[in-house]
Amino acid sequence: MIIVIVALGGGVAGGYALSYQQAQQSVLKTSVPKELAPVIAAYETVTNNYYKSVNTTKLTDGAIKGMLATLDDPYSVYLQNNDKTNLDDTISASFGGIGATIQQNHDSLSIASILPDTPAKKAGMQVGDVLLKVNGKDVSKQTVSKAVAKIRGKIGTTVAVTVKRGSKQATFSMKRQKITVDTVTGQLASANKQVGVITISTFSEPTVKQFKATVKKLRKEGAKSFVLDLRQNPGGMMSAALSISSMFSKNGQTVLQVEDRNGAKEVYKAGKKLDDGFKVTEKTAVLIDGNSASASEITAAALHQNSNIPLVGEKSFGKGTVQNVGEMGSNKELKLTIAKWLTPNGTWINHKGLTPDIKVDYPAAAKITLINATQLKPGDKGSDVKSLQQMLTALKVGSVTVNSQYDDATQAAVKTFQQANKLDATGTADQDTLATLAQKLSAQLTKDDPMMKAAVDAVAK
Repeated sequence: MIIVIVALGGGVAGGYALSYQQAQQSVLKTSVPKELAPVIAAYETVTNNYYKSVNTTKLTDGAIKGMLATLDDPYSVYLQNNDKTNLDDTISASFGGIGATIQQNHDSLSIASILPDTPAKKAGMQVGDVLLKVNGKDVSKQTVSKAVAKIRGKIGTTVAVTVKRGSKQATFSMKRQKITVDTVTGQLASANKQVGVITISTFSEPTVKQFKATVKKLRKEGAKSFVLDLRQNPGGMMSAALSISSMFSKNGQTVLQVEDRNGAKEVYKAGKKLDDGFKVTEKTAVLIDGNSASASEITAAALHQNSNIPLVGEKSFGKGTVQNVGEMGSNKELKLTIAKWLTPNGTWINHKGLTPDIKVDYPAAAKITLINATQLKPGDKGSDVKSLQQMLTALKVGSVTVNSQYDDATQAAVKTFQQANKLDATGTADQDTLATLAQKLSAQLTKDDPMMKAAVDAVAK
């Protein structure tokens, strides 16, 4: 790069100085903080002197984004172009989709939540996956609305979604299906029909109503105790978390404290105002993991500290801040962290999370590294082959040694798997084979769930 420094005469240099002076005077005549004088000067300088015409909207949007970037806070974000806050954004039931919600971060899009029993869940996508491509086309810098529009499509058609998880990339090929917007689902535990399992995928506007209906339904079906599954739940609306927390607490008990930057606290207490008089007094356990965050942690902490309800699973995420969303004009919003929240006993769990009473890790099969390749064949070596061998071993297909080499035993196991699943039995792990492997593994992990077993056992005692 060549940098050319040109000494300027009074004309241009003087113009820059005058612009700054004018900005200062303008600031003094208004309620705009004087610290913004350089920003106004820069804006006027660029708009008046740049050698090309300038999009002023992009300039102001860029200035706002720059301010937020200095906060080093991933939860303070400027949302534009119909990308309204999606704390409760779900794919419409009138479209074919994959059952995942997308959120806008500072410089990327990521999976915010995944609804149960949907293509995204079955394929093995996870909360936090960074969205890169849809059907091979880059969407990483697009708006949420444009990315969602590409994922949606006719029910029964296939969509390929490429994500990044850690340092690995993977493409999930999924058939779109009609997606319901239920954030709460419930069924009796397969191992004990007196235990009702309630899963909350995210906290949004309909969550409280759906939760009440689910509890009533399970009671009628014979549930005498409950497991509340908050795993992979990234949070959502604080009001929904407060209502559900109140249902499990005695009236008058503190369910949440919110503290502003001056130390002033707002205390929320259980009562009819929050829960409308609906209470859950049955024995309960709460499932959490590393992606249980924010509103999930509010709920888990309140149930644990107020009603001695055990937490089962892995340490939670540790998001102890509160965001507010303000309108910034047409189709623009500013989501800003405004306070921190404390558990009923005053603990701030930010970056610490909640520690489970009954610690249960995900099985090794749930931690298999993503496969980058779209095809693996005999003779290949490396981490992708290792992941393939681990998946085959977990599914008990063939007799494979995990050695990172696509050897004869691996080829034979792949061929066996393909035959069993009515795929072309070539012995080469093509994209369809890898996708089917991921789906089968996801189904097995759902069925053989040691965390769920521990939680059911805890409430059945």
